Amino acid sequence: MPVFGPTRAALAAAAARGADILPSLRLVLTAEALTAPPPPRALELNAELDALCAAVRELADCRAGWLYFCPAYAPLPAAVPRALLQGTVLTFLRGVLRSERRAAVRLAAQQGAAVLALQGGDPARMPALLHRCGAYVTATGSGPWAAAVRLPLSPALPLREPPAPADLVLDRYSAAKVYLDGLCVEDEE
Repeated sequence: MPVFGPTRAALAAAAARGADILPSLRLVLTAEALTAPPPPRALELNAELDALCAAVRELADCRAGWLYFCPAYAPLPAAVPRALLQGTVLTFLRGVLRSERRAAVRLAAQQGAAVLALQGGDPARMPALLHRCGAYVTATGSGPWAAAVRLPLSPALPLREPPAPADLVLDRYSAAKVYLDGLCVEDEE
């Protein structure tokens, strides 16, 4: 985004000097996600979240079985910015990893909309990201935190290809690595 161009350039220069830019980059990615315009191409939510969850399972320094992804039975094309979808889910998963609980990311079709439900962990900074996604509800209490957001479907828009999980794992500055900084297994090189 043009507004964040100078900030990104400064972060790139700092990274070239060897500085740790991931905390600052996480703030920039979140700001970009919150201000992103509706995209011209829809995301197929099942494919997007399957790729994201697969990458997170590989990256996270956590026990097996901590993250469940439950896709919808039908394709769910939605005109949501990828950065917003990823930022929302990754912020949620960061809270889950910190609380050392289990997480479930669920999709369901409901009367012309997709419902994304996030269950487990702690909320962190979820309300701002969820609010930007659409109408949402949250539940807290003595148990794990949960939220659900309703995303209108956009079946008339062409679909954007989902990222490959390997790309999210291997890219040093992918949203998955940036949002989960400090919670990933060490890279072996």
